[in-house]
Amino acid sequence: MRLHAQQAAPALETGTEELFFIISPPRHIVSDVSVLKDDIQYLIGRPTVDRHTKAHIALFRYSDTDIRMHHMLRFVEARAKEIEPFNIFLKDFGALYDGSKRHIYLDVVNKSPIQELFEKIVREDPAYIPHIPIARNLSVQEFLRCWPYLKGLNYSNQHFLCDRITVLSRNKGVWKGLMEVGLGS
Repeated sequence: MRLHAQQAAPALETGTEELFFIISPPRHIVSDVSVLKDDIQYLIGRPTVDRHTKAHIALFRYSDTDIRMHHMLRFVEARAKEIEPFNIFLKDFGALYDGSKRHIYLDVVNKSPIQELFEKIVREDPAYIPHIPIARNLSVQEFLRCWPYLKGLNYSNQHFLCDRITVLSRNKGVWKGLMEVGLGS
C-alpha cells in the first residue's frame, strides 16, 4: 500500500517488536537473487543463514515503544517526501569481511541517492554501504568455494526505479509487510 498525505499509517499490532525499513527491488531482480542463493547453496553444500530472505537493500531497523514507532513512521513519511524517485543500477558482486566471516552482495553502482535517503532518515554514516545481500556469514573456506564462480559472472545492465520504502514489522519473531512509503511529493 502506498501512502498518500491524507492516509494514516497502519496500526501496529500489539507486541510489535521492531520495524525494518528497506528498498524492495522488482520481481526479476528478486528472482535473480534467489537463483544466486541456490547456486551458493550448491557450491558450499549447505543453505546460508539468509537463504530464504527476500532480496532487499537495508536502510535501518528500529525498535522502541509503540508510540515511538508510530512517530518513526511519521518521520520517515515526512522525510521520504523530500526525496524524488531515482533509478538504482546494479552491477556485479562485492564482498565484505567481518573477522573470519565473509559476506557476498550484489553491488549498487550509484550509491549516492540511497546514501542520501539513508542520511535524511537516519544519520550520516560513512560505513553504510547500499547493497543487496546474497550470502552472509560464510567461512573463509566457503567463501573461497563460491567467490571465483561469482566473480566470473557478468551481472550488469540491471536497474529499477526506487519510488518507495518498504516497512516490515516483526511480531513474535515473524516479519511481515506493514506499509510502503512513497518517495517524492
